[in-house]
Amino acid sequence: MAVNSSGAYRADIDGLRAIAVAVVVLFHLKVSGFGGGFAGVDIFFVISGYLITGHILRDLDRGSFSFAAFYTRRACRILPALIATIMLSVAIGWLWLPPDALRQLAKEATHGLLSIANIQYWREANQYFAPSSDQLGLLHLWSLSAEEQFYLVSPLMLVLLNRTRHVFAGIALAGAVSLAAAILWLPRDPEAVFFLTPFRAFEFVLGALAIVLERRIATRPTARTVAAWLGYAVLCGSLLVIERFQREAGLGALPPSLATAVIIAANRPTGLFANRAVLAVGRSSYSLYLVHWPVIYFAHFIFGEPTGSALGVVTQLLVMAALTAAMFFLVEQPVRQMRGVQWKQACAFAAVIVMCAAATHATFKADGVTWRLPAEQRARLELQRFGMSPCTRTSDFCQFGDPAGAGRLELLGDSYVHHYVAALDDALKRRAIRGTTSTVGGCPMLPGVAPRPPRVAECVALRDRELSRVRASSADVVVVGQAWHLYLDGTDADKARQAAEIRDGLQALLRLLDRPGRRFLIIGGQVRPTDCSFDSVRMQPGPLWHAPPAPCRPLAAASARADSREIDAVLAAALEQRSNAELLRPAEIYCGESCPIVRDDGVWLFLDAGHFTVAGAQLMGQRAVAQISHVLSGVSQP
Repeated sequence: MAVNSSGAYRADIDGLRAIAVAVVVLFHLKVSGFGGGFAGVDIFFVISGYLITGHILRDLDRGSFSFAAFYTRRACRILPALIATIMLSVAIGWLWLPPDALRQLAKEATHGLLSIANIQYWREANQYFAPSSDQLGLLHLWSLSAEEQFYLVSPLMLVLLNRTRHVFAGIALAGAVSLAAAILWLPRDPEAVFFLTPFRAFEFVLGALAIVLERRIATRPTARTVAAWLGYAVLCGSLLVIERFQREAGLGALPPSLATAVIIAANRPTGLFANRAVLAVGRSSYSLYLVHWPVIYFAHFIFGEPTGSALGVVTQLLVMAALTAAMFFLVEQPVRQMRGVQWKQACAFAAVIVMCAAATHATFKADGVTWRLPAEQRARLELQRFGMSPCTRTSDFCQFGDPAGAGRLELLGDSYVHHYVAALDDALKRRAIRGTTSTVGGCPMLPGVAPRPPRVAECVALRDRELSRVRASSADVVVVGQAWHLYLDGTDADKARQAAEIRDGLQALLRLLDRPGRRFLIIGGQVRPTDCSFDSVRMQPGPLWHAPPAPCRPLAAASARADSREIDAVLAAALEQRSNAELLRPAEIYCGESCPIVRDDGVWLFLDAGHFTVAGAQLMGQRAVAQISHVLSGVSQP
């Protein structure tokens, strides 16, 4: 229940909570017209800033503030329903999810329990194979982690400011620094600005500053009414009309945040947003926020595309309503009303979190508990992993083929060469050759080809490391591949310049790595079924039934060859003077009359629009066996 610093019930705040959670839910359900609904989180942050700051300052004025009491109240308010949601999600995951998906969910659960989910999502956002939002079962916990981090810092900050005469000036300064940092950092790392608390602090500060405005207009009814309606108009406009300005944090979050602060300061509930139905949603908004995303996640995983229909959306809303009622009345409310010794409550919460985090981390370390699947499904699962899957990691590197083999082969490049591990693995084992590679996550390995921002420095360091490693290697064969399409794109003038960079870069690479007896296999433009919709989670088998994703029709061979013709010509030109290097053209070899995407038995050959699964890479290896054998024939044998 929303209670301000004086202890009075605030119907307008529960109304705002109802708006916030409703637009978030409808946005996540992809209901038309709610594309800006993710700004509902901004509303929650402003409300928290107002309530928490007001309660702390009230207790400080009375001389009754206690860190222990504050954190115990917060724990009772937040943790029971949070823990219940996380562990119930993991339990459902055990029943339905494939190992990779359960492993991801378990990792999210651990970070959610430790209130650092936002940090995890920020760190993983720029990874080459970062899961999409639909593949993250607890993604919504990022905002709760940010809020909990605010709770951790704000009491100490307010206690220190309260010793001065400038409490709200200090709060305003902190908010200005946070907003300026968000604006300045946005071009460098937009994910950091979105997920991390320091860049979101200004929203909590706006809620705190609403206390000042509230005091100034408290005795002016007309001003309060005008402020309230103006706030609602700006809020609704920012959520429903100008969603394109909400796509970024920082300045984009200002309209809904400022509007929310003004509405709170006005303290003028309206019948439209303060009727019984709206207030019921507002009072249970925390429970609804917790359960809504797991419902969407598991519904989509189990039933697939039908969840996007009108019937699917209504059914999900009904399930959310039932789970919200259960969470609110059976978990959230009873625990909030519990009374006891503070240190005992703190110890109990800590013990439960430690036990739950240990269980979720163990699930993560067990790689999603593969033994949950029957042997036939485990075999199918292995076929549909990324084509690099047969590689065994050792320290910073990965080995495949015959680990004890005397012959050596190196893979050099990004994931577009790494998925050839499964294509080469059997051939290397037959010839007693050990293959080695290292993950470089989307970085170009050719000298003179510029990495793409924001990972320029990281990619340059990785390139230097890899070139030094391969140059010093005793390998007789080096296989080179890249996502060439990323570096040959744009206008005709751009392509001419880029083609020269790729040609010169490949020639420089070969000169750098060349030595007597060494041979090179260059992988050309990859077959890319870009018109196919891939769902790498749902294509994998789980313990219980789920609808498989709709299979894609084969890609026309002419289209695949046309797509790679330009880059293959550039690569071929670079190799013209090289007798120890040859070009493998995937579109010419993999595709017959068409390029298969899914096998007749339903096994997917592509993980996404460009990367082979193990099954796809093995098929590629079978079709390229003559060229692979020719290259490997020169490997030194004991």
